[in-house]
Amino acid sequence: MSSEHGNLIKSPKQLIIMVFASFFVPLIVILLLMVFVNNGKRGEPSATTEQLIKPVAQLNIQDATASTAK
Repeated sequence: MSSEHGNLIKSPKQLIIMVFASFFVPLIVILLLMVFVNNGKRGEPSATTEQLIKPVAQLNIQDATASTAK
């Protein structure tokens, strides 16, 4: 067998660095993609958005004693 191929990680310090890098690099990439995708969706709400979230009905509460006094 040839001894040309060896371990890339030769010390515990390199192992710790690789573990943190393998966790944080994808996390940073995902966060940057989220910011990139969400970048165009901020701003003033459009008329269609306001129509989608408008209330279905409104409740008009009046004092019961005021209507019987007439």
